[in-house]
Amino acid sequence: MTSIQSVLAAFAIILIDLLGRAGLDKVLALSGGPAVVALWAQLQSVVELVSAVTLAGVLQGLTVLIAQISDPRDERSLLRDALKLGLGTSVAVALIVILASPELVVWLTQKKIDTDLFLLAALAGCITVVPATLNAYWLGKHQQQRMLALALLTSAILLLVAASAWFGLHLRGLMWMQSFALAIIGIVIWRYLQQLSRTRAGQEDGAKYFRKLVKFVPVGLAIGIMSPVSMLLVRSMLSGSLSWSDVGFLQALWRSTEWVTATAAGVLSLIFLPRFSATYGSAQFKKEMTHAGVMVLIPAACLLLLIFFNQRVMLAALYDARFMVSDETAALIMLGSWIRIASWVFLFGLFAAHRTWLIMAGEILSLPLYALLLWLFADGMTLERTALLYFVSYLVYLGFNAIALLYSSRKITGSAAQ
Repeated sequence: MTSIQSVLAAFAIILIDLLGRAGLDKVLALSGGPAVVALWAQLQSVVELVSAVTLAGVLQGLTVLIAQISDPRDERSLLRDALKLGLGTSVAVALIVILASPELVVWLTQKKIDTDLFLLAALAGCITVVPATLNAYWLGKHQQQRMLALALLTSAILLLVAASAWFGLHLRGLMWMQSFALAIIGIVIWRYLQQLSRTRAGQEDGAKYFRKLVKFVPVGLAIGIMSPVSMLLVRSMLSGSLSWSDVGFLQALWRSTEWVTATAAGVLSLIFLPRFSATYGSAQFKKEMTHAGVMVLIPAACLLLLIFFNQRVMLAALYDARFMVSDETAALIMLGSWIRIASWVFLFGLFAAHRTWLIMAGEILSLPLYALLLWLFADGMTLERTALLYFVSYLVYLGFNAIALLYSSRKITGSAAQ
């Protein structure tokens, strides 16, 4: 179902993204220090807040539905609807961010970031939806090679921002550079999407699929809002109970684990989500789930152990020698990251099953639960406690997703038997 070329392209896409982010973080660490790394992460969480409501909802639905249909007319209709729904959702969230930005700047950054930077971040989040829509469409059609070309194009944005930071631009200049580069790429891709989704001879009635696509909107709102907002709150709370430098250290540790977690998420999304979607409801689905677990979790465990035993060297290489955490902190973050990956195996199974309400309910038990635990146990906070609570929150999330998918699978098996 998935060719060797597609698998290699998927890994290349993941690697390009990781290298780009790591390179930018390295330049930010050298030019501005841990605090700048943390503040840039806050701004990017605003970008993710605006874009993820579409990426985690409508565009996941687009990938799932494209993988399950074969009529070109339905595909064109779905693509048009996904673009409209996605942009509409992200623009609505962006407007809320813009209106609330004066208060958000005080609440989330203690005025370390100016209000206009939140506006630029919201704009960048809206533009991000355009190339992401094309990515989701190609993913549903198993066209990872084309996605690789797009990944190379969009990676130029991170390169430009890193170069700008190296030459001394501050956060405002970096955000302007990111928004300008995104706008250029977004315009080109927008024109291509218009051609790709243009109505051709014959009538196209995508109402039946449109209704299915709309079901993913609440999922996007839940995941897309709760996850970035939770990270914004996590960094804000930790900056108060610890310091922005400590937040920078923790951000660096999370980034180091992203070489594993992002790779695992990419494999599950780029390779297994289309396969889950095509086989859900059949005996093959369970085999695909088992295959995904073996292919993802065993290598992830080995790589996270490798990072743990070399975490000081890795943090110094990715950032600089100032970035250090205790072995206990590193161990708990690595374990929590592995549990997080395990929870995603079941999460993508729930996406394939269209269990949108279960996905939304479970999302509360991931990063939002983590933010709540940090607030409840804020007195005497340490990096070690921060890491322990991270592990606990994702252990709860894993349990919920596993039970939810088991329930959904048994329900559909019972319906088929009847």
